[in-house]
Amino acid sequence: MLQPYAALLRERKIAPDRVHAPGHCPFCGGGAWISARRSAPDAESGFRHLGCSLCGLEWNFNRINCPACAEQDPYKLPIFQSDVHKAVRIETCETCRRYVKSIDLTVDARPIPPIDDLVSLSMDLWAAEEGYVRIEPGLAGI
Repeated sequence: MLQPYAALLRERKIAPDRVHAPGHCPFCGGGAWISARRSAPDAESGFRHLGCSLCGLEWNFNRINCPACAEQDPYKLPIFQSDVHKAVRIETCETCRRYVKSIDLTVDARPIPPIDDLVSLSMDLWAAEEGYVRIEPGLAGI
């Protein structure tokens, strides 16, 4: 409900007075609700961009790093995929048991992250059964 207001503040460059934790939006401090990998000429497998749940800003974020707790050990950051949703991944953290859903746009740029988030809701249900909690809920509220 606050996203249009926060987006307007971002457009007018009026930053909210909030503490900015690592892995959170550099503008408003909101948590990441989605991740997207985008192609880049100077990166072999693309860049990871996180999407803010509050103001909608997308920002580049280290691919081997948990946005919730800043864990950097790749062995504690497993990724899960499904044959049903080939462009969608669940990026988890064994340290804090949180996850962010990631949409891979490096292979096919046509997916729209908010739509693919809803279409792949079964992956969120699987993650919840495994004991993971999404950093910020998606459009379906999970």
